[in-house]
Amino acid sequence: MATTGVPSCSWSNATAETPLTSSNVPADVANVLNTQAYQDMVADPNCFSMNQIFPGGYTPSFAGNIADTSITMGVRGDIKSGILVDWYFDLSGSVGRNESEFGLKNTLNPSLGLDTPVDFETGKYIPLEKTFNFDLVRGIDIGFEDQLNFATGIEFCEESFEIVSGEESSWKAGPYADQGFNIGSHGFKGFGPESQGRNDRRNWAWYLDLEQQVNEQLLLGAAFRWEDFNTFGSTSDYKLTAQFHITEELSVRGSHSTGFRAPTVGQANVVNTQTSIVNCNLIQTFIAPPTNPLAEVNGAEELTPEESTSFAGGFVYERGEIFLTVDYYNIEVEDRIAQSSQIPIDPADYEELREKGVANPELISAVTFYANDFDTTTQGVDVVANYSMSLLDGDTGFSLAYNWNETEVDKFNPATTDVGKVKRLEEGMPDHRATFTVSQNWDKVSMFLRANYFGEYYATHADDTSDWGSEDADAAMTFDGEVSYFFNDSLTFTLGGNNIFNQEAEEIRKYDDSGNPAGYGAVGGVFYESGPFDYNGAFYYAKATFNF
Repeated sequence: MATTGVPSCSWSNATAETPLTSSNVPADVANVLNTQAYQDMVADPNCFSMNQIFPGGYTPSFAGNIADTSITMGVRGDIKSGILVDWYFDLSGSVGRNESEFGLKNTLNPSLGLDTPVDFETGKYIPLEKTFNFDLVRGIDIGFEDQLNFATGIEFCEESFEIVSGEESSWKAGPYADQGFNIGSHGFKGFGPESQGRNDRRNWAWYLDLEQQVNEQLLLGAAFRWEDFNTFGSTSDYKLTAQFHITEELSVRGSHSTGFRAPTVGQANVVNTQTSIVNCNLIQTFIAPPTNPLAEVNGAEELTPEESTSFAGGFVYERGEIFLTVDYYNIEVEDRIAQSSQIPIDPADYEELREKGVANPELISAVTFYANDFDTTTQGVDVVANYSMSLLDGDTGFSLAYNWNETEVDKFNPATTDVGKVKRLEEGMPDHRATFTVSQNWDKVSMFLRANYFGEYYATHADDTSDWGSEDADAAMTFDGEVSYFFNDSLTFTLGGNNIFNQEAEEIRKYDDSGNPAGYGAVGGVFYESGPFDYNGAFYYAKATFNF
């Protein structure tokens, strides 16, 4: 129990620095507390066991409080005089703030030994965004039967991401850290003073949008946007659209555009340490900003924006009560931003990390960070069909929506993205999804029933893409329903449910392909975290709506 960094307990597990005899307290027994070896160990004044705090073991329980605050104000109307006379304007501003306060219960800080608390306040994330817009719209006669719709505007945006540190015991390296005991609240380490702080970003944008009905058959559109960030510089993007009516009932449409997405301030500065289970082993994983020494040593670079190029085309058919659209799309994204795979910390880097200010690097098993890691191509087909009719003395609607979507990773960095993550990117969501909805409306009552189909997909738990913690999941169907009663023009009562027949999500596999025990018995969960529908099962609700 010595706090000098050299264990004096003869029951301690062996380490490279202190090669004592490994603990001989048996683990494969019904109750370790009843064994003589355990009782002898805790009787030794130089020894202790966390079973003295939690005799039956412990499972950390996350807690949190989320407060969302936002306000939007604006004014719009026609300009009556001056240089912009006859223009329609829209001036608005909005401020949004989210405060997420995190806590952890039923756990401990192992490095504090038996003096550890069991409940922790681990800190806060506070994103804040301020946006202001000024838009102008006017019809301009350029010689066609219809006027050119001309729109332009400017936007200013300021974003910030703040980390507030947790209580000291949630991040402190206690006296037993040098013996290999994990630092901070186990399951989710609190944010320390080195992590707290605020980061800001500002950007200006200007756009121009043109749309012209050339004749009764042809509609053309074009848009341009320029944006300048104080962190990345400027970018320019555009979009071209066209729709041509072949007949009164059938038209074809198409578009081509480029895109730009800057990394969020949170992605560039997030800090998080959590306990992960990989192949039935507990490891400490650190999510670091790309500029953090732990990330830099493992190949991280400052984030740059994503850039995309997309094409889409399809047709619209409308006749009577029948409405049908079919569209194909293809989107290429370069330098796509995502969290890297878990990269093991190399013991050869410990000394360099210490020199760069990283405390106890030997207690961090792996690091992840956000990176511009790969390029992808996503293609798919959207089909939407609606039909309305009169049935049962009311109005009946039938709606079918189908989507086929496929993503292929064209290029990735094998140093930061493993093949398991590539598989999750390509197969983590179903290629095929569909919904079929039947709705019925009368004067006082409305209702609907919806069937949802989800095709096969690749299921994982806690990002573990090994055979131990993942598998290919089966297709499934869920059903939603709702009934509303209109008491009067203002008051409506509603009963409804999602997944009303309680379709279960895919269960975590009990055995891997070789017949060895897999994740089910170790992760403390029943269902995979990933998946196209909620693993909590059926959800029922009742609500009353009053319109003033």
